[in-house]
Amino acid sequence: MYKMRRFFSVLLILLLSFSLAACNSDAGTEAKNTDKGEKKSGEKVEIRFAWWGSSERDKKYNEILDLYEEQNPNVKVIREPTSWNDYWTKLATQAAGGNLPDVFGLHLNLYGGEYFTKNVLEPLDTYVKSGTISTEGWDQSVLDAGKYKGNLYALAKGVTVATYVTNMSKIERLGIEPPKADITYDEFKEYALKIRAKLPKGEYVLGDDPTALEHGLEDWSRTRGGSFLTEDGSDLGFTKELLTEYWTYWYELRKAGIIPPAQLSAEQKGLTDEASLFGTGKAVFIDRPLNQAKLFAKLVGEDQLVVLSQPRLANGKNKRGEQLQLPAIVMSKNSKVKEEAAKLLSWFVNDLEATKIYKAENGIPGTAPVRENLKPVLDPIDAKAIEVMENITKDSPPTTLRPSGAVEVLSIYFRYAEMVAFEQLSIKDAVDQFFTEAQKALNK
Repeated sequence: MYKMRRFFSVLLILLLSFSLAACNSDAGTEAKNTDKGEKKSGEKVEIRFAWWGSSERDKKYNEILDLYEEQNPNVKVIREPTSWNDYWTKLATQAAGGNLPDVFGLHLNLYGGEYFTKNVLEPLDTYVKSGTISTEGWDQSVLDAGKYKGNLYALAKGVTVATYVTNMSKIERLGIEPPKADITYDEFKEYALKIRAKLPKGEYVLGDDPTALEHGLEDWSRTRGGSFLTEDGSDLGFTKELLTEYWTYWYELRKAGIIPPAQLSAEQKGLTDEASLFGTGKAVFIDRPLNQAKLFAKLVGEDQLVVLSQPRLANGKNKRGEQLQLPAIVMSKNSKVKEEAAKLLSWFVNDLEATKIYKAENGIPGTAPVRENLKPVLDPIDAKAIEVMENITKDSPPTTLRPSGAVEVLSIYFRYAEMVAFEQLSIKDAVDQFFTEAQKALNK
């Protein structure tokens, strides 16, 4: 994983300066032409394709898939978009029922370890060997991230990292200086209290409750030298003291009105980005992967948005704890149209026209021809965010995938975090009960 992290650090610097090593233009053209496929005749093929995201992302997917259907008249793509919070529950239900979509999105860091071990994904090696799926021009470290026990199961759509998307115009209107770079959590609390004092009722400093987010506790743990689960998935990777510290910090910020109260946070989970506190101008920060900043920029009118790194712990073993995030695309083992699904999968991540529409939607692509082709159209907020990502990754421990069992433990964690937020349990009781239930789940 060290090599992988090191690679991305170099890659991001290169992308920021737009001085990528020259790519073979013929190879890029070949990837485009090969993956288009010829127009087919005969029986119509239906391919179910599922993804998560906002309505803005849905528009891009639909435009791309419309293009694929135009180029392949025998194919009908059944689209199954879902919001982030509902996506994983739906996917788990489909996996249990043997009804996964033919092609679907999978977040490798958060859920790769879980799905790689369920025997529900189709290995892609045979399709690569036959040429149905092209890996020409792909960075080896990105390909390796999608492997399990030597077999390739996933191709990353991009690489990103969790950040604070920040409304700098709103901060300026409040008459407050911009936050300092490399701010600590203690400093952020003081800064947030200054903002809170000037915000009207119904507005918040941070539009999220970090205790209800996928990566919050994990990043905090990694800064302390721990993890969410141990590498073999047999135990929790953090102590009761660390969880107490984490929940206490955000409990105090919730009570101070810096983050939304429990009921409002619960309501936010089911809303689109457009209807979120940040999207409607009622929050200064929102905790999101940096690639989503450009989506929010379309929602806030003339306000200027920037991407900032999240606060860091002043006394951590590591300076930061963020993971590189690897949203990927995979194929169901139960698909009845595997050959056609493999063609679509390859085309989606390789075709130069399709990826230009996608435009680094899930982060920086892991294939050189696509990166080269995107240089003229890269969103300015993405170009600036790359620098932030490079600074984060150089100060964080190597990226890892969560082992099997993480999904169940995460579900237990969210339940107790919510009880703390609603003050249904004290932090001490919630910590004790969470540890008991989580360790029982891991040892069953």
